[in-house]
This record gives sequence, structure tokens and C-alpha cells, in this order.
Amino acid sequence: MVTDPRIFQHPGLAPLWQSLEKERRQQQYAAMALLLLGLATVVVGIVSRSLWWPLLGSTTATGALWWLYRTLSEQPLAAWHQQLREEPESVVWVYGMVTERMPFGLKTTAVGTLHLVEADGTLNTFAMSPAELKLVTKTLNRVLPHADFGYTEERELRYRGELTNFRGRQVL
Repeated sequence: MVTDPRIFQHPGLAPLWQSLEKERRQQQYAAMALLLLGLATVVVGIVSRSLWWPLLGSTTATGALWWLYRTLSEQPLAAWHQQLREEPESVVWVYGMVTERMPFGLKTTAVGTLHLVEADGTLNTFAMSPAELKLVTKTLNRVLPHADFGYTEERELRYRGELTNFRGRQVL
């Protein structure tokens, strides 16, 4: 079943696409920082006339360059557009969680996480604000009418095969 491509321009999905791009941009920044650190280590090693520092720096820079190339060559936004357009049935469960940080009982921040579970059990997560989470979930309900929405322990057992203990305590 092919989804109408106009739905992807809907403002309700903009936070989802922005979340994808933000994560990709953060990976690019981290790879560039690691590349610069590796090159600086090579320079320090050459100045100090040591063999190990340039070797370590060049290995770090090579790994960072590979990571940067891989990050730049992948197009997650286009892949998600294609998957939701051509195979919307592949996403079987959608739920969101809001994590509130409350040190000493004072609410400081709230972060929303959207979880999309595919038919093969793959879990995809997207970070966004709680208000955006509600908007994106409502819009995805129109894009994915066949998917289950909302978290229940029964759905987690059905789709993931295990229960996640969100409180951090052992369940006996």
C-alpha cells in the first residue's frame, strides 16, 4: 500500500524529520571533532619525535574519517520517507515516552522519545519535545492506521518478546 506523498509535507511530521537531521548533524560534528583530535595528536607526536603518538593519531583520524564518510553518505531522511511511503505496514507499533528530570522534586527538563517498532523487531527512537511528541504521534496515526499506538506490557511482549523495566528495579 502506497501512502499519499503529500502527508510527508504535513507540519505534524516536521519535528520527526528535524529529529533525524539533528541526530545526523550531531554525528557529523562528533566525527569532525575526533578527526581534528587525531590530526592534533599526529602533530604533537611529530613535534615530540615519538613514534606512538603519530600512529595513534593517524589511526584515530582514519577511523573518524571513515565515520564521517559513512555519516555523509547515508540519507536517513530519504530512507524514512521511502519506507513510510512504500511500506507503511513495516511499522507495527508506535509509542512515546516523556522523561522528566526532577532533582530534589523540582522539574527541570522534560524530553520526549518517540519509539517506532518495525515488524522484524527493530526499534527506532527519535528525540523531541513532549509537545512535538504528541503532534507527531497524532499525525503518524493518520500515516500508519494499521499500527498499534500507545505502550502496554502486552504489546511489548508481543512485538519485542521481553518486558523492559522502566523503573530500574529487578522484577522477581
